[in-house]
Amino acid sequence: MTGAAAPEAGWLLAPPLRVHRAGETAILAEYPDTRAVLAAAAAVRGLAPPALIELVPAERTLLLRGSVARDLRELTELLQHLRAAPGESAGDTEHRIGVVYDGEDLVETAELLGMSTETLIHSHTATTWTAAFGGFAPGFAYLVADEAGDPDGAGRTAGAGRTAGPPWEVPRRTEPRATVPAGAVGLASRYCGIYPRPSPGGWQLIGRTDVDLFDPSREPPALLTPGTRVRFTAQRPTARTARPATTLARAGREAAAAPARLTRRRGATGTPITEGTPALEVLSPGPLTLLQDDGRPGRGAIGVSPSGAFDRGALVQANLAVGNPAHATVLETLVGPLRLRASAATVIAVAGAPARLTVRRDDPEAAPLDLTAGEGRGAPIALDRGDEVELGPAAAGLRLVMAVRGGIRAVRRSERSGETGASAEQPDGTVGRAGGASRAAAAPPTGGAVLGSRSRDTLSGLGPDPLAAGDHLLTGPVRGLDAVPGQIALLVIDAPAGGDSLPAPSPLEIPIHPGPRDDLLGPSALEALLATEWTVRPDSDRIGVRLDGTPLPVPEGAASLPSEAMVPGAIQVPPSGLPVVFGPDHPTTGGYPVIAVATRTGLDLLAQAAPGVTVRFERAE
Repeated sequence: MTGAAAPEAGWLLAPPLRVHRAGETAILAEYPDTRAVLAAAAAVRGLAPPALIELVPAERTLLLRGSVARDLRELTELLQHLRAAPGESAGDTEHRIGVVYDGEDLVETAELLGMSTETLIHSHTATTWTAAFGGFAPGFAYLVADEAGDPDGAGRTAGAGRTAGPPWEVPRRTEPRATVPAGAVGLASRYCGIYPRPSPGGWQLIGRTDVDLFDPSREPPALLTPGTRVRFTAQRPTARTARPATTLARAGREAAAAPARLTRRRGATGTPITEGTPALEVLSPGPLTLLQDDGRPGRGAIGVSPSGAFDRGALVQANLAVGNPAHATVLETLVGPLRLRASAATVIAVAGAPARLTVRRDDPEAAPLDLTAGEGRGAPIALDRGDEVELGPAAAGLRLVMAVRGGIRAVRRSERSGETGASAEQPDGTVGRAGGASRAAAAPPTGGAVLGSRSRDTLSGLGPDPLAAGDHLLTGPVRGLDAVPGQIALLVIDAPAGGDSLPAPSPLEIPIHPGPRDDLLGPSALEALLATEWTVRPDSDRIGVRLDGTPLPVPEGAASLPSEAMVPGAIQVPPSGLPVVFGPDHPTTGGYPVIAVATRTGLDLLAQAAPGVTVRFERAE
């Protein structure tokens, strides 16, 4: 890792070179190198300011996110007077990781660096590496080399007329692999990384390891957090045991092996908890139905996206209507229709996109309920056992939100839910049928909190699987909840005079805050962003809303930059000039410039932006 020697504890750190606004509640501070970033991050962590929600170091920047706009001034001033934290230079943690050096690209990588494979292995194991920042996937760390750990400079000199650049400077593969196995050790640019799970990738693979990089049940979940040092040791192939399954897959099996009955057990604090009470059975999940709450903020430094409900206003509205806490777990359904049957008396409320809602009563003497699109949003609806509910399809918008009194605590999976056509978001952003073997009969409850949230992260796979027909939703206790509001006027926002067909909406107006990289792209790009009517593409999803229109001008050399932390609402501009607005499941870091960031209100609007809808960006007031 390049840069001056680390400052001693208590020394005043140099302030950032520049500080940029990054949306409503975040700032992005620039530093000269990775060492300075890690020193500032350690100092901020040591202070633990109450206003701080997220702290994400990257190669040359540090992101700080507060909860409200007034936190920006406090966080900016904090960076001007930081003192080095004790032990920050070493991180007080060093891991030795055994590697079998038999990667598919070992020989080619050695040639790129102008050395033999033996010299590459010797130099790689002689180097001390530091986890600079996370990203790409939960538990993935970008490791940078400490030059003091490469005394022979083995990685510096290229042969055969090549120039290798700085130590370990190697290009990514021209053609990325469709799947890189978990535990693969790779090099790219000047970084070393270990893949925590099977995934596509374009790094040069030099070896493999059995180390468990990410475990949601431990704290911290990631083995390699920013500032942690790593030394690799060479292992013989014969000494390697079979690669264990990833922690996420193992956790799923352990959950499936839990007792099937709803027993009382003790939580992490020792307080008795219950798995939940059956409330609703899924008859049909529609194209895609996920569990969502307020997500996992504060984990970006280890590659975990915030996730959570895309339309936060709908989350709060539906929960308050049934007396739940504002961020209790709800159902988020893409378009619909979603069909459910009540397993016990309960109360539901819907919000989000306007959609028809019908309730067919099990009691033949009870009158059915039939509400046109938008008519019942935000209103509590009582269900008796056996009543059937159908919500959707959406008459406009995209995502439907349903809250259940008590909040959704867990899911009991059905016998044949793997064969019911349950859907999942695919890597290309489309929605397709989820295959796989059928689940066991009377399976035990799943869907408990992962890292403090029951939200499904469609990028990383954290959280409960999408719902399938036959699944049973279990709710928490209702004792202690607020009373269900007795008198709520039925909402008729955007509802048509008759039927369920809504008029075509005018362009959605999305408020934004320019920056943090609008200066890099130039004023003409920002002007074009604000002047253009953009069309939502069909490959949009919870990871990002992709837009079509006249491409933004991208100055030469501005299409990429060292990886930086991302926030929900970040409007990235790739080399194509076509913006992508990051949603709740976005990657935690990225290398394309962010020209502006949508506000929370703007994100709620984009959550309902179906393919073909036009949007315009406007400066936030």
